[in-house]
Amino acid sequence: MTRKHFLALFAIAAIMRIALIWRAPLWYDENFTLILARLPFDRMIQATAGDVHPPLWYLIEWLLFHAVPALPVWAIRLPALVFSLLAFWLFGKLCILLQIPNRVFSIALLLMAILPMQLWYAQEGRMYAMLEFLVLAALYVGLTRRWTLCTLTAIAMDYTQNYGLIYCAVIAFVLVVMDWKQLSRVALAGVVTALAYAPWVLVTAGQMAEIKDRYWIVWDIDAGAALGILAKLFWASAMLEPGIVTSYVLTFAAIIIGVYTVARERHPAWWLVLTMAFVPVGIAWIVSVLLQPILIFRPLIGVAPFLYIIVAWSTFNLRPSTKLYASCFIVPIFMFGIAGYYVNIANMKGEGAAPMLGTLEYIRANWQDGDVIFYADDGPMVNISPYTDLPQYKMPACGARADFGTVLGSLSDQSRAAIGIPIANLEDVPHVRAWVYAPRSPLHPLCYEEQIKDIAPEGRQVITVDNNQYISSGVWLVEK
Repeated sequence: MTRKHFLALFAIAAIMRIALIWRAPLWYDENFTLILARLPFDRMIQATAGDVHPPLWYLIEWLLFHAVPALPVWAIRLPALVFSLLAFWLFGKLCILLQIPNRVFSIALLLMAILPMQLWYAQEGRMYAMLEFLVLAALYVGLTRRWTLCTLTAIAMDYTQNYGLIYCAVIAFVLVVMDWKQLSRVALAGVVTALAYAPWVLVTAGQMAEIKDRYWIVWDIDAGAALGILAKLFWASAMLEPGIVTSYVLTFAAIIIGVYTVARERHPAWWLVLTMAFVPVGIAWIVSVLLQPILIFRPLIGVAPFLYIIVAWSTFNLRPSTKLYASCFIVPIFMFGIAGYYVNIANMKGEGAAPMLGTLEYIRANWQDGDVIFYADDGPMVNISPYTDLPQYKMPACGARADFGTVLGSLSDQSRAAIGIPIANLEDVPHVRAWVYAPRSPLHPLCYEEQIKDIAPEGRQVITVDNNQYISSGVWLVEK
């Protein structure tokens, strides 16, 4: 690939990642990042330790928002944009290093530039684009025998996302198989990485114990779940309905043909590409079946570039007539996927947060002295609290975790305490009127219904936000 060709694809990638990055409102996870980025440093670390992720991403966002406090809230996405473009650049260098055939290289790089999965996490204020960059970086510097950089990158990966542990193991395996003489260096890098990560090991163990039996990932994980994740690594959740089934069929067909072609060609990098594409998914699936459910597509973004190489390789020996017929299906699918991303991203990312922000405008317009905002659940608290300085309180969780007394996926007590919103029952809160946010869903325990039945009677909301088979939510005005 010529430099001019690469720069053209890089420009396409940059334009598509920057376009409308400010448009979608921040959703729950991004608002949580925003809250942590504005906390004092010690409370940010405390809140992170109570979460399910390591602290490096939150530290980067904390530095950004403390260096420039006046940034708009959507700027929480800027680090992800930068890391996504760095991942694109490094993917190109890795393909050159692996001597990927030029036509395969070009198609894979085009996929990396335009696929909704890449656009989604380039425009989200979370750590996944950074994780993808670090996976590519660790493999690249390991293959080029720059062991200090490899060790530092592995440490950064582990402190970015817990899946970093899986990627480190797979990359170490790849590096050793590539050259058994490097076993001692890989082992030394592994030991140093483990020692550097050791201070967070106990925190991670505590996080896993905290979320056990109440994390929102379900236990019903089968081989179909892993296959669905492979498709999402191309399209995320952006595909418009007319193309959903066809996109899955074409994606799996391209993967199967690509795997066959890669294995048959016996290119020097064939086994490395297949290992990086599928082994992390397999490990996550096995852990989910045997220990605890962890299988979700977002942190598996690190395998996506290798899947793109495989799919690009599926076109390697196609006849021109076959390519013409295939394009009749492929071009519309890409149009549905990319259009789905830009058309629906604001709704898909902000479907829970945006309506809540509308309620805040109503509350401000009708606010009186002695009013308070009272959250019965973490969801509204995370989505509303970054946008107001009005007095706010959070209802304590009912029951014990072992009895499923807390909402599935809710914050830990440690994170709530670090965020700093007072926790109290409504009768103990000094107020004249309370604006009560009290969502209901199948994720809420029965004791929660007992807590809110008097302060948030069904059907008597001042504002209704959601009312469907999955969730009922709104705002109640309660006078003391």
